Amino acid sequence: MKIKYILYSFIVLLLCSTVKAQHILPATKETLDKLEQFQLHNQSAEAIKVLDAGIKSTISPADLAYLYAYQSSIYAAMDSLLTAKRLIDLSMENASKSKSNVSLAVAYRAKAYLNNMMGIPDAVVKDALTGLKYVENSDEDPATKYHLNYLLYGAHSKWDAAEKMEKYIRNSQKYAIAAGNINLQANANNGISSMYLATYRKNKQQQLLDSSYFYLNKSFHLQSENPEKISGNTFAITCINLANYYLDYSVGDLKEREQKALEYLVFAEEKLKNKEASSEKWINVYGIKSSFAHKNGNPELAEHYLLQGLSLLMSDNKNHYKLEYVVTKELAALVQKRNDMKTALTYQLRAEDLLKKSFTEQQLFNAQKLEVQYETAKKDQELELLKEREDFRRKQNYLYGGIAIALLFGLVFMFVSYHFRLRYSIEREKKIAKEKEDAEQKAHIQLMLEKEEQARMTAEQELLDLRRQQLEKEVLANSLIIDRKNDTLKQIHDKIQSGEAGHIQKLIKEEMLLHSDFEDIKMQIQELHPDFFKWLSDKAIQKLTLLDLKYCTYLYLKMTTKQIAQLLHVEPQSVRMFKYRLKQKFGLDKEIDLEDFLSNI
Repeated sequence: MKIKYILYSFIVLLLCSTVKAQHILPATKETLDKLEQFQLHNQSAEAIKVLDAGIKSTISPADLAYLYAYQSSIYAAMDSLLTAKRLIDLSMENASKSKSNVSLAVAYRAKAYLNNMMGIPDAVVKDALTGLKYVENSDEDPATKYHLNYLLYGAHSKWDAAEKMEKYIRNSQKYAIAAGNINLQANANNGISSMYLATYRKNKQQQLLDSSYFYLNKSFHLQSENPEKISGNTFAITCINLANYYLDYSVGDLKEREQKALEYLVFAEEKLKNKEASSEKWINVYGIKSSFAHKNGNPELAEHYLLQGLSLLMSDNKNHYKLEYVVTKELAALVQKRNDMKTALTYQLRAEDLLKKSFTEQQLFNAQKLEVQYETAKKDQELELLKEREDFRRKQNYLYGGIAIALLFGLVFMFVSYHFRLRYSIEREKKIAKEKEDAEQKAHIQLMLEKEEQARMTAEQELLDLRRQQLEKEVLANSLIIDRKNDTLKQIHDKIQSGEAGHIQKLIKEEMLLHSDFEDIKMQIQELHPDFFKWLSDKAIQKLTLLDLKYCTYLYLKMTTKQIAQLLHVEPQSVRMFKYRLKQKFGLDKEIDLEDFLSNI
């Protein structure tokens, strides 16, 4: 007789969460963060607008894949299946262009969500598992991994596959924590609670019911501590589930249980009044109140609660024919119990009218569903055709490759055959080439001998030239020494003529000392280039005297001013003046040193 006021076994999947993918632009991340805030406050229209703006502001395929996927999920939740399908196709297309595995996972998540809204669990599992394959080795976007695992949990809950349910809801919890998203963590706790309750209904083990309540309570406290980070829908569902626990499963005094339930329902009503939760939950709230009134033996109050809930639901300006039908049938049953057949008939007629509208609405939904399935099948067929064409091209390439290999083998065979036929002629050519090579080698040896003879003659000539140059150097050195000796003899003669015989001994002594210096000078002069004086004459801008050449020779030999003065029996000042006149004759600037100029010969 009592209707089900809440879907306890499957919590509503949230559409958005904070994205931590590194491959999308900061502007897109900002758009998705705004989207999450609108979703937390149940503002679907604003969410669609912010997504539209984000789509218009980017051309990045990876970003568009995200935006279209999230927009598709919103339209799917609004039962706009065809629009959702079109957006999924756009998401898939851009994800393929981006070559990003995470973007492909997001697109498959949106596709799985659409199949979930259409009630096709097989397709949900297929798409969700495909999406997980793309991100199984990636640490990016744990929120997408959460959603994919939650969808798998929901699909297996419809099949009552307890082991798979626990696997995927535990994975969801892990990725919700990794994402650092309180809303997803609360939703995962609600899912774990539903899993334990579903198992309890089968085997009635009290610890399972206790675990269900534990995770509901954990979710409630998590949301109470982080009110700004929790979706209004998630919080309302948690509170309604806790109230339903005190209605159907808690033991103890009925009044105390009702008081506890009403405390939780106050929180849910607050979210509903602020329009932060979807309006169909009014029926859950007032359905639980009606059930407590019925348990307390107050059918009039139970009827009042149902009517109040129905009124709030209808004020939403949306079609909720199926829920209205269920509530109206319950109202008919209630008034029939107190023998108010006229009112019961009115409710019954109203219920029949709502059933027709619900049927019509379902037909429209089914029509959309069929069209989506047709479009999906058509798309899949096109993809299959493309795959077949690709396979055909691959086979064709293999065939062409085989033909190419066969031709290659044929050419190799022809080459080998030709090789054997030519072997004799090649050997013959090698023999001729060998004879030619021997002749060339002999000629080469002869040429080398001639070159060696020429080199020997050249070397002998060079030795003669060197000897001649050495002799020229010795002549130069000896001429200088002879000049010096002549000067000394002249001075001795002059001394004798002038009667200064006492100084002759001193002069001879100086000559002896200078003679030893001249032996060193001679060795240095012998190293001079034979063209030394010619080079000096070429460089001079005025004609050089023999004395000039002497000075240049002494300076080239690195003799000091004092040594030159002693050698020529003049004052050092005279040597410095002579050096100055030499610089003028060579046209040298003041800053150029005469000794350096001569040493660069």
